[in-house]
Order: sequence, then C-alpha cells, then structure tokens
Amino acid sequence: MKKLLMLVMALAVLVAACGNNNGDKSKSNNETVNYKLDDGKKIDIPKKPKRIVVLAPSYVGGLLHLGVKPVGVPATTDQTPILKDKIKGIKKVSEDNVEQVAALKPDLIITYNTDKNVKKYQKIAPTIPYNYAKHNYLDMQVELGKLVGKEDKAKKWVAKWKKETEKDGKEIKDKIGKDTNVSVIEAFQKDIYTYGENWGRGTEVLYQAFGLKMPTSVEKDVKKDGWKKISQEEIEKYSGDYLFLPVTKGQAKPEFTKTEAWKAIPAVKNDHVIEIDAQTFWYNDPYSLEVQRKYLKEHILDKANK
Repeated sequence: MKKLLMLVMALAVLVAACGNNNGDKSKSNNETVNYKLDDGKKIDIPKKPKRIVVLAPSYVGGLLHLGVKPVGVPATTDQTPILKDKIKGIKKVSEDNVEQVAALKPDLIITYNTDKNVKKYQKIAPTIPYNYAKHNYLDMQVELGKLVGKEDKAKKWVAKWKKETEKDGKEIKDKIGKDTNVSVIEAFQKDIYTYGENWGRGTEVLYQAFGLKMPTSVEKDVKKDGWKKISQEEIEKYSGDYLFLPVTKGQAKPEFTKTEAWKAIPAVKNDHVIEIDAQTFWYNDPYSLEVQRKYLKEHILDKANK
C-alpha cells in the first residue's frame, strides 16, 4: 500500500511538472519585444513571429532570403520571375483586402506607410508600416533582419555583397571610364520616368553597388522624390552615356523608341542602350539583386567591348 501511494505521488509530481513546462512554452511563444517604427513610435511585436503577412512586395524577397516564409504575400509578387517559384504555396492576397489578411490570422503585418488600411491592420495584429524612401536597400535588409531576429545573417550578406560589387564596379569603370554616366528611363503606363539610386529598375546596382555616375540632370532633378516624370522631349536631357530601358515581355516597346528624336540620342547612336526585363528589375531584395548584378555587368562590358 505504501509503495502504491508513493507511485501515485510520483506520477502527480510528473504531471504537474509537465503542466508547468507547457505553460512556460506557451509563455515563450507569446514573448514580445519592443520595435521602433519609422515615425519614431514604439510597439510590441512577437519576438519570433510565426504568421507574417507581407503587403509590401518590396520586402517579400528579403524575408525569404533570411529563411522566413510569410503566410501571405501580395498577389502582384507572382509577376516577377525571380520570386514566383519561391512563393509557391504561400497565400496570395490583394494588397487592399483587409478581410483576406484577417483570415490568415497573422501575428505580424508588414506594409508601406502609405497603405490606406494601416489603422485597420493594426486592429488585426502588430503592423510595421515602413517608409520605403527612408531606407536604402542594404539598410532595409538589415532592418528586416532585426525584425525577425536574424540581423547577423542580414549583415553577413550585406558584407559579401559590398565586397563583390565593389570589385564589379572597378572592373566596369576601368573598361568604360570612371566619368561615364548611366541613366534609367522607363515608359510606365502613359508616362515616362527617370529614377534615382534607390527605386528598383537596377538603380541600386548601377549607382550604389557599382558606383556609376548619374547625369547631372538626373542627379539634380530626382533629389526631392527619388524619381522624376519627364516628357518625351526631355528624354535626351536625362539620357546617360549608357541608357537602361525597362521593357515588359509580350508588350511593344515604348512609342518614343520609334521617333527620330530617340535615334538622335548619343547613347542610341553609340549602341549603348541596354534593355532590361521590367519585372525582373522591379525589386531590390537579395535574390533580385544577384540576378540584376550579373545581367548588368555582363551587358555593360559587352557593349563596351564592341
């Protein structure tokens, strides 16, 4: 009888211990940390978020590169061939559909500060509304690393990227000349734009990573917004010695490329126009950047060698 009583007491202690461990585990899963937003405010977010919904397509590839798989991403992310296979199995949501986001039961939401639904998302889960213009592309990757507890991994990639692209930039400038300038001009819908150093379309690679120069006109006029809408008549003014032209597969080239004024631009006459696939060059996440880097270096050197 005494032995039976001791056995019962031992089992009771074991059950109680298991119960306490489960409680600690649950508490650990709900652990939060303080995170500073771009506007200076601080919020509590999960220390290890498990169900992230990303509504800002610019940040999808960065999270995936850190080994973090969101439960929801914008449907538009499917349009870039670089990320299409990497987001298979992830729920695609409309960027303005609050109900779709709520149905995924996120514990963290990432969007732009320009998102009109930020306040609605804040009622669903802690929401990070990043100011795209505030962060350059490398700082943004480190910031994403901080957000998900993988800052060291992000910094390691940044160091590797800087080392490799510095070498690329030197090789390119040795070939084309250090004072040679480059520009990106894109026909988007019915308008024409030129871009600064942090607006996708390969600008991060050309200007920041390779260290190539902008034409003075571009440098001056994109300072305020990072981009500038221009007229067809101004294309020559904003064209560099090398001109990069985003085009979309399956669509006709911009109408301005059929004009006599276009044919008279020095970069066109010198066969220094390099077409880039618009959808491949939309974003500036690590996966997209690696593809862009190789393409741009190869095609610049190819043009220089002709």
